[in-house]
Amino acid sequence: MTAFGHTVIELANDPAYDDWTFSQKILYALEQENAARQQRRTQKLLKASRTPNPQACIEELRYLPDRSLNREVIGRLASGQWIDQAQNLVILGTSSVGKTYLAQALLNAACRKFYTARFFRLDDLANQLAVLEYNSQHRLDFLTDLHNCDVLILDDFLTTPIPQEIASELLNILAARDGRGSTLVTSQFDPQDWYKTLHDAVIAESILNRIVSSAEFIQLNGPNMRHYQQQHD
Repeated sequence: MTAFGHTVIELANDPAYDDWTFSQKILYALEQENAARQQRRTQKLLKASRTPNPQACIEELRYLPDRSLNREVIGRLASGQWIDQAQNLVILGTSSVGKTYLAQALLNAACRKFYTARFFRLDDLANQLAVLEYNSQHRLDFLTDLHNCDVLILDDFLTTPIPQEIASELLNILAARDGRGSTLVTSQFDPQDWYKTLHDAVIAESILNRIVSSAEFIQLNGPNMRHYQQQHD
């Protein structure tokens, strides 16, 4: 049964709503149906995104004094304006400072605004590309999906070296997305250090330019958030 049907039955059986007019009851039931449809759509988008933590949300972020996390900036990013403008986002910080959770929370916010999103650790994406048969339909469909999603999140970006052929494919993905989709990367290293994990200087420069030229940066500081959560939850 639909949310509309459940609500109509609830209103009919609950004396608390006896004073409501017929129009009020129908309007309320329609609102419940619309909310249920939006929730189903959001859940479908979250499932398709491959995020390992679909429950991550901006409402649960910890704005500790030494984290350099600004509520106004997060609120603006959660609105999706950066996605509409095909802007990139780079989240930097040391290990366990909360980069991945912030990226997942922004993905959740994007799905709640009905943007399409995909989440990959860069190593996992590299492994998946390595096993997909070149020129196979499966590989082409996979790449098309990466090219066309509204937000592509690459977690742990260039933490470890990647093969040159994967670096070339990564450049092709970023080039296809340039000006048409937003890419969010998290990294322990500043962009100038990404060169160290790429063997080809030309490809390294091109990847850097594709991401950084239209990117907003968030530098996360503060405590180890895994330890903080264990101590305060």
